[in-house]
Amino acid sequence: MRPSDIKRLIVTLLSSARNPDVPSHCLGLTCRQICNHIESLLPPDQDSGVAKGLIKRVGEQLEILESEFEVASRGEGRRTYRMAPPILIIEREAPLRARYVGDRAYFNAVVELLGAECDKETWLLETAKTAEESRDILEARGISLQTEEMLFQFLPDPVLPSEIDLSMAEQLAKDGIGADIEVYIPRRIDFFANRWIRVEKALPSDMSQLRRVKMKSFRSGRFEPVYFWEAAGRLYRLSKNQAMLAMYRIDIDRNEVRLLNLVNVIPISIRKKLPSAYQALVDRYTERVVGSEAKGDSNDNRSEYVQVKYKYKELFARLLETKLGINKPLT
Repeated sequence: MRPSDIKRLIVTLLSSARNPDVPSHCLGLTCRQICNHIESLLPPDQDSGVAKGLIKRVGEQLEILESEFEVASRGEGRRTYRMAPPILIIEREAPLRARYVGDRAYFNAVVELLGAECDKETWLLETAKTAEESRDILEARGISLQTEEMLFQFLPDPVLPSEIDLSMAEQLAKDGIGADIEVYIPRRIDFFANRWIRVEKALPSDMSQLRRVKMKSFRSGRFEPVYFWEAAGRLYRLSKNQAMLAMYRIDIDRNEVRLLNLVNVIPISIRKKLPSAYQALVDRYTERVVGSEAKGDSNDNRSEYVQVKYKYKELFARLLETKLGINKPLT
């Protein structure tokens, strides 16, 4: 089954997964549930190897669809996916040319409202109306019309954990962890350079309140980082996303932001070093490059890199700087 076929099936499945009591609402499905449905469509004599590799290929297509604003996900572990609200992404303002993404249940209504010509292969619409005229028509019906930059206006800002966050967090004593604790130290150096130092080797003046410990995961069986916030001698457990947002807030507050050369290729592991909501930026504005050389962590996968697409270099750089401080000039 080709990737394009898998993508088409995912969109069809999620667009038809509706809440029976509120048909306007899409239901969320896990990657496994989506795979089970696709497997049920395979011929009975299909090679078993195809089904075994399906979950990986479905996962890859879900990441792509999320970067294209077709689907939205929820959760950090057992994620659920649903069709995103309908959006038209502007490619030309007047006369309007835009790409439809999101819940397909609204597509025919959009075409009719705008009197548009459409291509269901590419989901491109063209109408004699301008972007401003179309926006007035669509937004009254809860359908948005946005530019590329507007799509990311609701990205979460880097933030330190609040008192409310800490009051609801699990508390652990340092002597109860039984493992080496590392502290996050911001430094204005290469994006991929290590910023985690053993607590006993770090200077108190450099240290932040962000901590991590490598613990064995019951789910994967591997040692994975667990994040904490130290306050008043106590450690408060954070989710990975909370820790990521705090990390970039610390960088900005100390004016020690990360530096990233967008001209050269970048290790694909950049995705793992960004808050989850920002990973779509990488997927949307870069393309994969294989067999190139670039600097990175010793843990990077050296066989795969990404390159920022030329037409998006300025936008990508601006989003990274304004939201996460990356490449922010010294002040």
